[in-house]
Order: sequence, then structure tokens, then C-alpha cells
Amino acid sequence: MKNFMEFHEICQTIVDSYFQGKNLEIYYPRTENNPEGWREIELHSITTDIPPQGEKLVIGKDRLSPGHILNAYDTGAKDGDLRSFIIGKIKRTRSA
Repeated sequence: MKNFMEFHEICQTIVDSYFQGKNLEIYYPRTENNPEGWREIELHSITTDIPPQGEKLVIGKDRLSPGHILNAYDTGAKDGDLRSFIIGKIKRTRSA
């Protein structure tokens, strides 16, 4: 199994999960608060910057770029806060 997916594959999985109303699993690198690994998320929006500054994109219509931000609820987080993930840093995706 390869360690990463092509960007267009990642974007397609995000869009498919959104339109199917399914949660998504993303493999994301280590952050200040979390280790590298799989995270199950519930998609909220995609924006051009971290909220509230970012302009919201229309999923399935606007072209996604690696710098866009995927805003989602991490289903494993206890606080229920919205998380932001840079799409270009996502290494793999799969439907949850």
C-alpha cells in the first residue's frame, strides 16, 4: 500500500463523502495537539482560510487547492469544537 494518495483522489473522496452525507477518515500529520494518524471527521465546510476570515467554497463546484481549509468536527474529540485541516497536508482519505 502506498503512503499517500494523489491530490485529486483526496478531493474526490471529500466531495463524495459530503454528497453521501458520510463521515470521512483522513490521515493527517502530527500537529501541536495530536499525533500523526487517522481521524474520523464530520465535514462542515471548505474555506479559503481558517474561520472566520475564510471565504466559504461551494463543495462540488469550486475548484479545491492544496491551501484550502477543510473545517470539520473530529468525532474523537471530547470538546466538540470545529477543527481546521489544510487539504494539502492530508495524506490519505477513506469513507468512514
